[in-house]
Amino acid sequence: MILIGLLLSLVKERFEAPLFWINPNLQKGLPIEQPAKLLSFDMQATPTKAVHSATSVELKNGDILSMWYGGSREGHVDVALYSAVFNQITQTWSEPKKVLDRHDVANDLNRYIKKIGNPVLIKHPQGPIVLVYVSVSLAGWATSQLNMALSYDDGQTWHASKRLVTSPFINISTLVKNDAVIYQDGTIGITGYHELLGEFSEMIRVTLDGVVVEKYRMSHGDNTIQPTLVVKNKHEAFSIMRDSSRDVQRAHYTATQDAGVTWSDFEVLDVQNSNSAVFAFTGAKNRNWMVYNDQTRDMEHSRNNLVLAVSIDEGLTWKNVYYFENKELSQELAEKYAYPWVQRASAGEFHLFYTWSRKQIKHTVFNQAWLETLL
Repeated sequence: MILIGLLLSLVKERFEAPLFWINPNLQKGLPIEQPAKLLSFDMQATPTKAVHSATSVELKNGDILSMWYGGSREGHVDVALYSAVFNQITQTWSEPKKVLDRHDVANDLNRYIKKIGNPVLIKHPQGPIVLVYVSVSLAGWATSQLNMALSYDDGQTWHASKRLVTSPFINISTLVKNDAVIYQDGTIGITGYHELLGEFSEMIRVTLDGVVVEKYRMSHGDNTIQPTLVVKNKHEAFSIMRDSSRDVQRAHYTATQDAGVTWSDFEVLDVQNSNSAVFAFTGAKNRNWMVYNDQTRDMEHSRNNLVLAVSIDEGLTWKNVYYFENKELSQELAEKYAYPWVQRASAGEFHLFYTWSRKQIKHTVFNQAWLETLL
């Protein structure tokens, strides 16, 4: 087996050290001197009882494609991935359509699939839209695997899914939730995480063909999952991670100076976290923003608010500036608002998606001028 491994290593394709690719469409300055905008749009109802985990990309014509999973409940056998398109001219959403379900995935992979979930959309500079999502064949989410599919027609149709081999041992317990990055050589850096016998974050570098090039550990079994990434330049980035423990209940921070190959020891931030997802992004003047739940698990309803925070020191300290939900922090509200995702469009607007009590996906649009009013 050692000899076989050595032989395979000799024929394996070699890749240069990674460098982050910076989208030129997002390098131009964000317009500040314009009317502040904060609008909400109703997405048409998905034909399912529950929905969760929205993601999005900007299409070639400027419209926004969003995707999520829906079914009777999370993890049920009837869960499927759904998508819809927001028309920027008419400011309306198309009717949701089913993208794939567990039977479609089973046919593509030629294996039994118990359930699917957590889609992540990536707009690749070479043209296709990349879909990465989670599937499970046995047991729960901790035994999940990642799959990838491509669309060359802006999400209207999808090529057959391919299973990503992320672990040499049974290839289980790799999940995904937040945004990915693109490297200058065209490979993709998926911000994944592990949940079986230790919970930690990692970056999984893959090709458009679905070949796993490398994995870069971001944390080490310390209840740090679902990393969200803010890229500063081709070398530097920082990540905020969800705290899945019951004792710390604070978001975690780590940074890289070599495009994700190595990461600093994680730090516990003064940011409450109720074992819920966070999402960070960059605005004008290199200010960083984050959407998250401002509660701890000690609260009776720990996900019943959604807040926007700002940081001016590379993500180490944060100040809450606006509540999208439950600004009074009333504990009488039993609704849950979770799993935020922010899409920055090339025109300068930001599109926020999040789960509203598992009943619908909420869509809010704001611009940089509105963010400036919060400072």
